[in-house]
Amino acid sequence: MKAIVVTDQAAGTAGMKLAERPEPQAAINDVVVQVHASGFVPTELAWPSTWTDRVDRDRTPSIPGHELAGVVTALGYGTTGLSVGQRVFGLADWHRDGTLAEYIAIEARNVAPLPGDVDFTVGASLPISGLTAWQGLFDHGRLQAGRSVLAHGAAGAVGSMVTQLAREAGAYVIGTGRVADRQK
Repeated sequence: MKAIVVTDQAAGTAGMKLAERPEPQAAINDVVVQVHASGFVPTELAWPSTWTDRVDRDRTPSIPGHELAGVVTALGYGTTGLSVGQRVFGLADWHRDGTLAEYIAIEARNVAPLPGDVDFTVGASLPISGLTAWQGLFDHGRLQAGRSVLAHGAAGAVGSMVTQLAREAGAYVIGTGRVADRQK
């Protein structure tokens, strides 16, 4: 399969190269997903997990990227709740190869069904910003209906998710942003 790999941390994004890699196999509780859309932020090239595994062993060449949307092509032993051919979106483990590839092996618990009316690119744009917004509002902020929320940068990725989630939870939302983003 084709994948974007990195081997030199000092090179930054200039060190990203298109390469041939073996297609991943599904381990226990994994699924293999054919990636239709993925997300990448350049800062992940500075994260230790891009370069080493959980016991600090070098894992280069590694495939960056964490957000994805695609179609399940294989199920690992013990995987339940998903099926081959199912549309999914999710967030890849930091210490495993990522989403800038044609296929990814990912723990089934890290993906969710993607409704048929949601575009793959939209699905791949949701996991990190959606999870960040959810954790800020509900896990840390303990948001309840009737409360007020101030969303700085309400037109941005996280801010737009904060605005929608808070409103859906029954909060009064005040958003700030740049004049150029007013229509968003």
